[in-house]
Amino acid sequence: MKTKVNPSQIVKIDVLKNHARNYREHHDDQVAHLMQSIKQNGFYKNIVVAKDNTILAGHGIIKAAKKLGMTEISIIKLDVDPESPQALKILAGDNEVGRLAEIDDRSLSEILKKVKDDDIDGLLGTGYDEMMLANLVMVTRHGKEIADINEAAEWVGMPDYEPKEDPIKITIQFRNEEDRETFANLSKMKMGKEGGTTWSCWWPPKEKEDISSVKYE
Repeated sequence: MKTKVNPSQIVKIDVLKNHARNYREHHDDQVAHLMQSIKQNGFYKNIVVAKDNTILAGHGIIKAAKKLGMTEISIIKLDVDPESPQALKILAGDNEVGRLAEIDDRSLSEILKKVKDDDIDGLLGTGYDEMMLANLVMVTRHGKEIADINEAAEWVGMPDYEPKEDPIKITIQFRNEEDRETFANLSKMKMGKEGGTTWSCWWPPKEKEDISSVKYE
């Protein structure tokens, strides 16, 4: 069976119209990634429009191209009405078919790490930033590999990452409030009330804003 090939053509961007049924909102952070991709790689995905120049696939790309100051763009025009079932299938399929793929998030995190390390522009253009990558690393690694978000940030190589040691804590539970008051008086430690049933303090005493170490419940 022969596959139909639709030739591309160059048109003025201003003649293209957003589809009234487009349900995807392209926010500024996404558009920034698309702009970077266009600057680095050009257009590697077809912009598809209906016969009246209504966009069926590529709303985000068009928005990014306009922000880059482009006045012309290559499109594929189909001889279909924008409200026809075929057009609406393209509109939905462009957004949804990719979701059916299975993603190996661990492999993705390794690809993104290499991009961050090797590309002068870092992750811009991938759809990720450093914090998003750190979170991806944390959820795709066993606790023996990456214990928490701080270790994930270190793995990513975030420039503002500074290793922080968790404070050493001791927890004491009381049967009632009177016992807690008695202990607090005997210990002569000034405790802050964090809310609920929890009191806490530092030993030796530290500045008030640093309260978090020793807890009495």
